[in-house]
Amino acid sequence: MASKYCWDFWARPEQLLPPGAWSVWLILAGRGFGKTRTGAEAVRRLVRRRAAARLALVGQSEDEVRGVMVEGPAGLLAVSPPRERPRYEPSKRRLEWPSGAVAHTYSGSNPDGLRGPQHDLAWVDELAKYPYPQETWDNLMMGLRLGERPRCIVTTTPRPLALLRSLAARAGEEVVLTRGATYDNSLHLPAPFLEHMRRRYEGTALARQELHAELLDEHPHALWKRAALDAARVAAPPELARIVVGVDPSIAARGDGDACGLVVAGLAAETAGGGPRFYVLEDASLHGSPRAWGAAVAA
Repeated sequence: MASKYCWDFWARPEQLLPPGAWSVWLILAGRGFGKTRTGAEAVRRLVRRRAAARLALVGQSEDEVRGVMVEGPAGLLAVSPPRERPRYEPSKRRLEWPSGAVAHTYSGSNPDGLRGPQHDLAWVDELAKYPYPQETWDNLMMGLRLGERPRCIVTTTPRPLALLRSLAARAGEEVVLTRGATYDNSLHLPAPFLEHMRRRYEGTALARQELHAELLDEHPHALWKRAALDAARVAAPPELARIVVGVDPSIAARGDGDACGLVVAGLAAETAGGGPRFYVLEDASLHGSPRAWGAAVAA
């Protein structure tokens, strides 16, 4: 029974807590790699070492924090032996370990929930899925200021987000970058599942992102490809005969629904070659209440 909790025995080398004075451990890995178990075990080890006492557990939603990070089959409760297992109080969004360490849970759907609290360790799961990834990250980082070395563990399947690109570009001493594919965990995944993934998806952009965890330049289903857009860029448009503001409104009263699409485009006064030429001047899309996006439209 005790061997069940011996992570050093079960883990692959890339799943073990990295040495050194890092601030962010960024794990970009495919589905089924074992990201959740890796994050939970890292938290467990740092709490046991008393290297963490005030923790933030951040998921896409409160339901995912509870169902995956805390109560899931590879979550914190499952990986902890009885004597180390934290007491979970869902109504308070709180876990407390026998050592006195305390974790609170937060949602990437509510970045403002991270305003104010302070932490010495954060575990951020599936950051690429958050509706407000940058806002959530910024608020988390501003509160990650307790202890001698505050740390953050990020476990996610990548998507083409500027935030993930920025973190990956800082790989070195401060940011430890771990990459992994679904197939790295083939010993613990059903053979029919792996065979289906190979037959159905290998060779596609979706497989590169979701199975091999490549940080692609664009979404695999993007209608407009980045190369085509870059080829059409100009330093400044010519004189414009007309400018329009296109709005795809969001009706959520508090701004917590879908983004409001807000794009500015112009028609050139004179065009070469006989046909009209249009220019996209700005994508000012935002999450916000009707009052907020209405003000942006007016501006």
